Amino acid sequence: MSTRHIVRVNPLHSSILLTVIYTIAALTVFLIGFLFTTISTGFNLKQAFAGFTAEAVWSAVAINLVLVFLGSFLLTLIYNFLAKYLGGIEITLDDD
Repeated sequence: MSTRHIVRVNPLHSSILLTVIYTIAALTVFLIGFLFTTISTGFNLKQAFAGFTAEAVWSAVAINLVLVFLGSFLLTLIYNFLAKYLGGIEITLDDD
């Protein structure tokens, strides 16, 4: 076994990955919420879709994706800065 330290993370790659993971999680939560809304309206799809407008949906998606991307990018930069002084995250690898 050997101990290694993660001293640098690529901000662009990690931000893209975290944005995709967030998108999958948010889509899952949205679908579950929409299912419950549809059930609570007695399967009345017109009433279930009443709150959706194209502008509201696209702006919410765009804002969330931009915020997740920028937030994860900033956090990665902060991690890289602090890892220089604190040593980064320590992991143990097995030579199996």
